[in-house]
Amino acid sequence: MRGPLSLVALSVGMLAVTACQPTMMLTSAELPQASTAQIHLGNKVTDNAPIDQPIVLFADDGRFTEVLVTNGPSRVIDGEFSDDGRTWTSSRSFLDYDSKYKIAATVVDARGMTNSFEGNVTTVNPDGFITATPDFADGESFGVGMPITVTFDEPVKDRAAVEEGMVVRTSTPIEGAWYWTGPTEAIYRPKEYWPGNTEIQLDLSLRGIEASPGQFGDGNSMYTYTTPDSVVMKADAETLMMKVFVNGKKERTIPVTMGMDGYETLSGTKLIMTKERTRIMDNATAGVDKKDPEHYRVKVDYAMRLTWHGEFLHASPWAAGAWGNYRYSHGCTSMSTENAGWLYEISHIGDPVELTGTSLKQNPGNGITVWNISWAEWTADSGLGGVMTSPLV
Repeated sequence: MRGPLSLVALSVGMLAVTACQPTMMLTSAELPQASTAQIHLGNKVTDNAPIDQPIVLFADDGRFTEVLVTNGPSRVIDGEFSDDGRTWTSSRSFLDYDSKYKIAATVVDARGMTNSFEGNVTTVNPDGFITATPDFADGESFGVGMPITVTFDEPVKDRAAVEEGMVVRTSTPIEGAWYWTGPTEAIYRPKEYWPGNTEIQLDLSLRGIEASPGQFGDGNSMYTYTTPDSVVMKADAETLMMKVFVNGKKERTIPVTMGMDGYETLSGTKLIMTKERTRIMDNATAGVDKKDPEHYRVKVDYAMRLTWHGEFLHASPWAAGAWGNYRYSHGCTSMSTENAGWLYEISHIGDPVELTGTSLKQNPGNGITVWNISWAEWTADSGLGGVMTSPLV
């Protein structure tokens, strides 16, 4: 009777297995009662905050549903949400000085539960303001050697910070640097001459910059300048020849005369500072007695000033035998009336004259003498050193 016994045994075995199965217990997690989404300010400083940084809000574990930032009872500050809705950034480039911005925002988490945030950002209250004024008005044109000078109405302590806000832009990138003659004056020049026929923008974006402790820039301004054809003159006192280059090409070699012994012309790079069709030259204005044999008073044509103490380019028909042969003048570089007239017509205020071959060197400040300072010296007195110009805007 094996069949029934086997069936009984199988049933008992099955019961034994069933009896040893573990019991399954079901439990439920406790859901959070509050939203998991949180809001925090991205601004590192909320009291005495800089004005050149936007107000930024971040949503953690959620998305913004509403942001309201106000400055005063009825002034709402616009802003933009990021594509994922987790960031809000104010749209204004600058906040106001000494202002309180009230913030109210709401976020929602994945379960639809909301959380709110309220906060404030208070901006810095300056002790005073500093303004910058360039020496050239908007729209002016100047020769390729001309520097740009900016004068401040208050001393500047943080030169690097101010230079960050004095952006020079050109259509062709070039290297340039600011040079400080003192706490209230900075001069900009390129490493080499400006390119001819180029546009230059001076972007004085000083608003929000702390130029000195408690003294901040209050405004931004933009100035646009242009250079004409590049005209560079190279005069040699030994050969008494002056080569004139227009846009890099030698256009003319002009025989000249220069200062005789005792009145030597200064070697160095000078810039044309003024142009006068005719001028009365009288060295009595430089202290020479009218009874002195070296006193002169003469009317000259095509006078182009190079130094404050009286060096000019000009016509000298009375010195025809000296041109290209010997030094005859009291310091000026002179030439034929035809050559002087041609040079007068093609030249510009700010064109450089590179003069070599005399023992006397150009003295600083006797004219526009920035090109007699080496680039290493120039950048050593700069807050940022040499920097490439930025693109035009």
